[in-house]
Amino acid sequence: MISPEFLFDNIPEKQSNYFYTIIQKIGKEKRIKKGETIIRYNSYPSFFFYIKSGAFKTSLKKNDKAYTLGFTLEGDIDCCPTSLLKGIANNFSIEAIVDSEVLICELKDFQAASSAQKYSLITNNIMANYISILENRVIEVLSMTAEQRYRKLLQQQPTLLESIPLFHIAAYLGITQERLSRIRRKIAT
Repeated sequence: MISPEFLFDNIPEKQSNYFYTIIQKIGKEKRIKKGETIIRYNSYPSFFFYIKSGAFKTSLKKNDKAYTLGFTLEGDIDCCPTSLLKGIANNFSIEAIVDSEVLICELKDFQAASSAQKYSLITNNIMANYISILENRVIEVLSMTAEQRYRKLLQQQPTLLESIPLFHIAAYLGITQERLSRIRRKIAT
C-alpha cells in the first residue's frame, strides 16, 4: 500500500536512488501467481517487497466478510509496516491479483546494507507515507460517495483500473459489481 512517492517527499533524489540501489542488491526475485498470498493475516513477516510487475490487493476478513483495503502496483513497495518494524502480528493479508514479479527484501538485510542515518530516514518516511495513505482513505470513506471515490481512482490511478478485475475494485469501494457497472456507464456517457 505504499507508493514510491514516499521516497521523494522530503528525501533528495540522491537518497531515493540509494534506496533503489540497495533493494536491487539485496532483493530476491520471486514470481507470485494470481491468487497467491505473499503476506498472510496474523503472520510476522520479516520483509517488504518491491513490485517489478503485477498487482496486489490488501484485504482482511472480519465476521466472515472480506474487505479490500487497497491495491499496490508495479513500482510500489508493500508490507505491513507496523508488523515489520514493531515485530507484532499483522492484521491483513496481501495477495497477488494478477501474475506478478517482486523483489523480496528482508528488513535485516536492508538495515545491514544502509547507514544508520539513511535507514532511519527511509523507514521514517515509509511510516509517514503509510499513515498519510490511511488518513486519506478514512477521510474518503467518510466524506465521499462510491462514485466520487471511483472518479478519484480514475484520475489518480488510470492504469489501476486496467489491471485489476472489476470485482476487486467494487469490493474496495464497498459496492456491488452491478453498482460499479452503473457508475462506469454513467461516467462513459
